[in-house]
Amino acid sequence: MATTIKSTQLDFDTIKGRLKDFLKQQSEFEDYDFEASGLSNILDVLAYNTHFNGLTANFALNESFINSAQLRSSVVALAEGLGYVPRSFTSSQAGLNLSVLVTGTNRPTTITLPRGTTFTSSVNDVSYTFRTRENFVGTDDGNGAYQFLNKDDGTSIPVFEGTEKTKTFFVGDTSDTQVFVIPDITMDISTIRVRVFPTASSTTFETYTSLVDAIRITDDSTFYQIKETPNGFYEIVFGDGISTGKAPVAGNKIVIDYLSTVGTTANGATTFTTDSIVTVNGVQFNITVITESNSAGGSLKESIESIRQNAPIAFTSQRRLVTAEDYKAQILTNFNNFLDDVTSFGGEDNEPRQYGKVFVGLKFKDAISTTVQQTVKDQILTDLSDNLSVMSIDTVFVDPET
Repeated sequence: MATTIKSTQLDFDTIKGRLKDFLKQQSEFEDYDFEASGLSNILDVLAYNTHFNGLTANFALNESFINSAQLRSSVVALAEGLGYVPRSFTSSQAGLNLSVLVTGTNRPTTITLPRGTTFTSSVNDVSYTFRTRENFVGTDDGNGAYQFLNKDDGTSIPVFEGTEKTKTFFVGDTSDTQVFVIPDITMDISTIRVRVFPTASSTTFETYTSLVDAIRITDDSTFYQIKETPNGFYEIVFGDGISTGKAPVAGNKIVIDYLSTVGTTANGATTFTTDSIVTVNGVQFNITVITESNSAGGSLKESIESIRQNAPIAFTSQRRLVTAEDYKAQILTNFNNFLDDVTSFGGEDNEPRQYGKVFVGLKFKDAISTTVQQTVKDQILTDLSDNLSVMSIDTVFVDPET
């Protein structure tokens, strides 16, 4: 909890009284009536000046430390110095079983469900739009049934709530300071896609990825960093051409698309419909939609107190998994929109002892389905443990007991 700023020692009347006491100690003012003289006005000015300067110094000093800062902009800036990116608005995510039944002859072997396919659902009589964020492929089973599969060959296709928005920038002279700010406080930074085109009319592009996901960086690496600005918007920062990968050059066009989301209010959607269709050989076919997991995981911006708590823990872990506390820090940093709490301990503390393992207990938020829970666990293994953990250390999930 932040330290409460107290300014009782900076009270105007107290300061003025101390000035009077000081002057009364001087022989020339020993019997002077301060209240009935013009000198009282001068003391008022001195007291006001001291009062305001003291408050300003007090506020400025408090805003310089993450434990006492009161403004979000100050806490975010201090967290940035620790290498921590506060969570933005997060889109609610659902898992849908999607298939198409195609009749007729000369059917293609595969059908692609395009990125941006939309689905509609309602929560508390309010309609929300969900959409895919990548292409998915379905293969003919021999009878014209095409089942779309995710990257793990599962039938649960992730769809995300939000409105897709695009921001375009043109890179000017490299001698100028380039600032790329996206003026949207409700953007989900995990859904961002950054493409850099050589010229304004080019159709080919390079895709830049988040520096947070970087394993190895070279001069030709294409990474970007994202940070929250003082007014709540988001700024995209590219590499310097040396230590953090290459940067766009003059004449390049930068196209950034992302989802702008409502956060928590879209959680709990159960029934989904779509107006999207699949066209095969000039014939339109409807998409069959079955809900595998209700929408969940939508959240608002990370609170000041959460940033204050998580930033130092994440800094301590230094983006590696060595101690049990590192697992807790990294999991909370990357999956806190699904989790209320995380506990972890090494195998040497288990009964019986199991060396070479780290045990992790996850306390999920309410209404998180078992399917989503398993997806989060799988992502922890593939995105964190496989990339950041010490070799020969296995991650084992244990269900917490209440």
